[in-house]
Amino acid sequence: MPNLALISFLAVGVALLWFVRSNERDAQRDALVEDVLWQEQVLRTEVTNRQTQLEALAHDQVRGDLSEGSFYGRAATIMTASPEVIAIAFANEYGESVWSYPAQALAPIQQVPAALEPMQRAARIGLPASSPPFNYPGAGQVVAIAFPAVQGNNTTGAFIALISLQGLLRTYVPWWIAQRYQLAFIDIEGKVLAARPDQLVSESSGLNSYDIAFDPPGYGLRLRAVMYQTGWPFWQQALYGVLAGLSALMLWSLWVLKRHMQERLSAERALQREMNMRRAMEDSLVSGILATDREGRTLHVNRAFCRMVGYEAESLLGCKPPFAFWAPETRQHCEQVFEAIQRGESPVKGFSMRFVRRNGERFDVRLYSSPLIDGEGRHTGWVSSMTDVTELKREREALKASHERFVTVLNGLDAAVAVTDRSSGELLLSNRAFREAFHLGEADGAFCALPLRETDPDDEWRDPVLGRWYHNHRRETVWVDQSPVWLDIATDVTEHKLADERERTQAEKLQQTARLIAMGEIASSLAHELNQPLAAISSYSTACRNLVGSGQITPAELDGALEKIVEQSRRAGAIIRGIREFVQKREPKRSICRVGDLVDTVLSLLAAPLNRHDVRLVEKRDADAAELYADRVMLEQVLFNLCKNAIEAMVDCEHERRILTLETRAREGWLDISVSDLGAGIAPEDVEKLFRPFYTTKPEGMGMGLNICRTIVEHHQGRLWVEARAQGGSRFVVSLPLQAERTDAARPTLSADTRPA
Repeated sequence: MPNLALISFLAVGVALLWFVRSNERDAQRDALVEDVLWQEQVLRTEVTNRQTQLEALAHDQVRGDLSEGSFYGRAATIMTASPEVIAIAFANEYGESVWSYPAQALAPIQQVPAALEPMQRAARIGLPASSPPFNYPGAGQVVAIAFPAVQGNNTTGAFIALISLQGLLRTYVPWWIAQRYQLAFIDIEGKVLAARPDQLVSESSGLNSYDIAFDPPGYGLRLRAVMYQTGWPFWQQALYGVLAGLSALMLWSLWVLKRHMQERLSAERALQREMNMRRAMEDSLVSGILATDREGRTLHVNRAFCRMVGYEAESLLGCKPPFAFWAPETRQHCEQVFEAIQRGESPVKGFSMRFVRRNGERFDVRLYSSPLIDGEGRHTGWVSSMTDVTELKREREALKASHERFVTVLNGLDAAVAVTDRSSGELLLSNRAFREAFHLGEADGAFCALPLRETDPDDEWRDPVLGRWYHNHRRETVWVDQSPVWLDIATDVTEHKLADERERTQAEKLQQTARLIAMGEIASSLAHELNQPLAAISSYSTACRNLVGSGQITPAELDGALEKIVEQSRRAGAIIRGIREFVQKREPKRSICRVGDLVDTVLSLLAAPLNRHDVRLVEKRDADAAELYADRVMLEQVLFNLCKNAIEAMVDCEHERRILTLETRAREGWLDISVSDLGAGIAPEDVEKLFRPFYTTKPEGMGMGLNICRTIVEHHQGRLWVEARAQGGSRFVVSLPLQAERTDAARPTLSADTRPA
C-alpha cells in the first residue's frame, strides 16, 4: 500500500511537469520562428545593399566616371564598411576579370569557375546574377553576386562581389540572437556551409530548430536556427526538489530496513572501486613510476615503466642496484644519481639519465624523486617518476640545426633585415648585413632602431649619419611570443639614386638640345615675320629722305612718317621678343590671357611652315573672347608643338588632304582646343606610348615634345589626349579650366626644362 501511494504521487507530479513543459516549448517555438524571420530579413537586406552598391559602380562605369583608381578606392570603402565582402572585381564583356580588390584576389577569382560564372552570365545577358555557395580559397563558403554594366543595348562588363557566408553571420547576427540560437546556412542537401558559433549544436528534435529559404542568392540556400537547450526555471527546480524530498522521506522508512544489509556490501564495493580507480590511474600514466625502500630494493613499478624498459613487473620487484635497465656506459652516472636520491638530494629540475631497454635500445629520461611516506607518516623509501625525453631531445637538436641554417641564410642576404617591436621599437633580430650597414656589434645589447621607426612602409629613406639611401619594405607580423612586430627589409639603393640623378642631368641636356632645334625651326618664321615691318621702315625712311631733300615736307608730315617708322620698329621688336620668350629658359609666370591673342601668336609663328609645306589652315574659333589664368608662353609652346606635329604628319599626303584644322570651344567652365590633321594617323598600340618620354614615331625625333606638352597642360589642371578621326588622321585635344583659381603655391613648380621642343 505505501508503495502504491508513492507511485501514484510520482505519476501525478510527472504529468503536471510535462504539461507545464509542453506549454513552455510552444512559446519557445513561436519566439524561434519570429526571430528567424527577422534575422533572415536583415541578412537579405544586407545582400541586397551589396547588389545596389554594385549597381552604382556599374552606372558610374557606363557614364565613364569610374577609373581604375576610383574603383579601388570605392571597393576599399565597401569592404571596410561591409566585412563580409572579401573581394570585388570587374569583368569585361567577354567575362574576363579586369580589376579586382584586393589585387591579390584576382588570381583566385580567375581560378574558381564558380566565382566567374555569375559575372560572365551577368555580362552576357545584361541582368543581375548570383551563384550557388562554393568554397573560396582562404574564405570558406561564399556566394557571388554580379551586376552588369549596360550601355544602350550593349553590355560592357559586370561587377561581382564575393560575400562570405561566415562573415554575414559574424557581422549581422546580434548578440542577443547568438545567445539564444545557433544560426547556420545550409544547402539543399542540408549540409552546413557556415554557422555562428562555428561548433555545431545537435538537434534533439525538430521543435528546437527552424529554417527558411535565403534568396538572393537562392539555389536552395536556407538559413537555419537551432535553439540552445536552456536550463529549467528555478520554480521548476524547486518543485522537483520538493517532490524529491517527499519521495526521499517516503523511501527513508524502506531504506532504514535495508540499511544494515547494504552497509557491508556498499563498503566492499567502495573499496573495490577505489582500488580499481587507483590501478586505472596508475596504468594510464605515460610516466614510469618506480618505488624503492630505503635500501634501494624495488617495491613497485607501474605498467608504463615496464613498457619503457621492456621488462615484466615480476622480474623487477625485489631487485637492488645496479639495475638491469642501467646502460653500461652511463652506469657510474646512474649510481651517483641513485646515491643522491638516497641522501634526499632531489633537484626541482630532476635528473637527466640514459637507460637501456631489454632489446638493447638506449633512451633518455628525465627523473624526479620524492620521499615515500606511509599512512602512519613514516619515511619508508623513495618514489621516482620518469618521462621518456628521447624524442624531445631529438626535436631540440633538429630545431637547433634548423635555427643555425636559418641564421646562415639570413646572414647571406645582401639586404638588411630587422625585426623590431611594434610598440617600443626595440630591435629583436637583425642579420649581418643590417649590423654592418649601421655599424652594430653582437654585444651592443637591446636598443631602439630609430632609423626604421622614422620611415614609412614601402618607401625610400636616407640614413642621415652614413648618407646612404635605402628602399625599405615593411610588413606587420607576429613574433615568437605572439607580440606584434615589424619586419623590415632595407635594400641599399644609393647607386640607383646616383644613376637616376645622372639620367635626370642627361634628360635636361636633351631638353636643352630640343630647344635649340626648335630655335632653328623658328628661324624661318622669324625671317618671314620681320620682312614686312623692315620693308615698311625702309620705304618710310626713303620717302622721308626724298621729301626732306626736296624741301617739300612740313614738320607735321615728317612727324607722322617718323611715328609710322617707330610703330613698325616696335612691331619687329615684339616679334623678336615673342620668339625669344618662346625658346628661352625661364620660370612659369601666370596671368590673365585672352584665348584669341594666344591663338593669333601661334598662327603668326606657323605662317612659314604652312607656306613651306603648302598646308591649308581651317579655323573654327568660337572662344576667342574667353580668358585663362595661365602662363601664356607655355600654352603657346604647347599649341605650336601640336600644330607643327600635325603639319609634319601631312608632308607625305596628297595636296588636297593637307588641311590643318584649329578649333576652340568653351563648355561649362572649360576650354577645348583641338588640332586636327588628315595624315596617316596613329596606330592603336602606339596611342598610350605617345606621351612617354623618349618615345617617337619620327626618324629624327627625340620623343620629348608630347610628354612635355602633357606635363604643361596637367600643371594648368587640364588634360591632353588624342583621338582618331573617322576620315583619317588624328585629333589632339587640350582641355583647360577657364579662369582657374590662382593656387600656384599649392601646385608643383614647373621648371623651364619641361617646355616642349
